Amino acid sequence: MKILHYVDENRLAWGETWIQLIKELGVKGAQNHVICKSGCTLSGRLREDELSFDTYDIPIQCIPFTAFGFRKIIKSFEPDIIHTRLSSAAMTGGYWGKKCSVPAVHTIDKYPKPYYYKNGALLIPCSNAVKNHMISVGFTEDKMKVVHNPIDVTRYIRDEKTRIEMRKKLNFEDKTVIMSAGRFVDWKGFEYVIKAYSEILRCTEDGSRGKTSLFLVGSGPEKKKYMELVKDLKIGEYVIFNDFVQDIRPFLWASDVFVQPSQLPEGFSLMLLEAMASSLPVITTDIGGSLDIINDGENGWLTGTNDFDKMAQILKQVISDTENRKRVSLNAVKTASYFNVSRIAEETMGIYEMVLDSKS
Repeated sequence: MKILHYVDENRLAWGETWIQLIKELGVKGAQNHVICKSGCTLSGRLREDELSFDTYDIPIQCIPFTAFGFRKIIKSFEPDIIHTRLSSAAMTGGYWGKKCSVPAVHTIDKYPKPYYYKNGALLIPCSNAVKNHMISVGFTEDKMKVVHNPIDVTRYIRDEKTRIEMRKKLNFEDKTVIMSAGRFVDWKGFEYVIKAYSEILRCTEDGSRGKTSLFLVGSGPEKKKYMELVKDLKIGEYVIFNDFVQDIRPFLWASDVFVQPSQLPEGFSLMLLEAMASSLPVITTDIGGSLDIINDGENGWLTGTNDFDKMAQILKQVISDTENRKRVSLNAVKTASYFNVSRIAEETMGIYEMVLDSKS
């Protein structure tokens, strides 16, 4: 089975897990070839892992029939299926797949406009929230199959030696560390975890305040605003900012609780799964793809959007109840294991076979 993977981008937050998935599909019998943009990071990673790929830049991205080079690659590779990610890739891949009689399947990671996907043989939403969005814009359920984004759980098993070293380096020894990470943009809601943490400190006796830290990891246009908020709340000595890092694992291993305070729905958060696979109990908002992952009180906790008071209440309980934290951490690791790349690859291969069977 020959699969042509197409993503019209070269810097992907989920690039590593996507590469892991392609490699696992190869193990399960798929012959993979990738098309991505030239330059930057993704093509370099594909080269490092010795994966077959071409780079191609569409002349006019919003006009798929200008992508004659894409058609040339289809003719050369002769795929059985075209599998796209991201909306512009879906538009081009679907258009040329239809022209060349090759079925195109489209993984959908966000909440896009429908016209990008009109030529897809099958849509693959990454969560039930994304599937429901696609139904709301006119697609029928029988044209979709939810497949969650994968994670290589083995990469995130906590390294205790690294944990000790990082906690010493970051001055986290003898502290309960609350971590939150991502791109610092307004809808990610980092101000809510900052306000929730400030409320915890306000209700904590002076002698005990130094027993916790808030660790914020990321970069983006709202960072200055968040730093000013920390200053205004007079909690700067308890909050540590760190820029985005390529390998987040040592920071996860050094922490004790992870909070994802998104105020708009995530498609399906790999960051949340990475934290859970790293043995962290997690707190997240009750929207989007997180509802496919979290069973409230069992493998994490759910809080409402625009509600830092509720978040503060949950954080207080999590910080104070060590045994419950351990129980939820064990369940979080089990949940992350369910989304392991091997199972997701098996599910994806099943979709390829279903699409080909329906074509014949």
